[in-house]
Amino acid sequence: MVAPTVRSRAAFLTLTAAIGLSLFAGSAALATHMSSWTHDHSKQGLPPRPNGLSELVATLGEHCNDKSNNARSWWPHANTSDGSGAYVEYHTYLARNIGFNVRNHIDAAHRDNALYPGIGSYNCRLIDGTTSWSVHAWGAAVDTNWLRNFRGQDYWNGRGWDGVNYGTYIPDVWRGANPGHRFYWGLNWSNPDAMHFQYVTNY
Repeated sequence: MVAPTVRSRAAFLTLTAAIGLSLFAGSAALATHMSSWTHDHSKQGLPPRPNGLSELVATLGEHCNDKSNNARSWWPHANTSDGSGAYVEYHTYLARNIGFNVRNHIDAAHRDNALYPGIGSYNCRLIDGTTSWSVHAWGAAVDTNWLRNFRGQDYWNGRGWDGVNYGTYIPDVWRGANPGHRFYWGLNWSNPDAMHFQYVTNY
């Protein structure tokens, strides 16, 4: 009867060790997730930001052109219907900055849950109540977490998908520290638009 007990104990210890190694491997994988990623602050990663409508058109072309929605990246919790992920489409001029810099910044920090429905960029439309084209018509603006952050709201609601309050983490990623990601935050307008981040000033 002793031998089976020894074998059982050995099997138990082997199984325990295997589980421990598995958990360690999983933790190590999590710890190294995107650990080698760094921002691209080259001219491709942070291209010159237009100032005013004339520079916007000179840099990105006319509104609703073929390049306005020809770049995309996958964003968790983007859909307003169920919080599932979706592709967000934007101008190719901003492909590196939005898709590589901003999106990967959030992912590498393990803060995808700071996002909240909805998230979107390209939309061939006018600014509400005006005859002027929206920056969204160029794919040069991204509305983020708009179900918690409405037009006219003069503060940022930082509560994410998991219910945690992340403060201004998401706006800070869009704005970024110098040289940062250089998006202008609509919260700073006289008629604030908390959800709105655009890659042009004075328009």
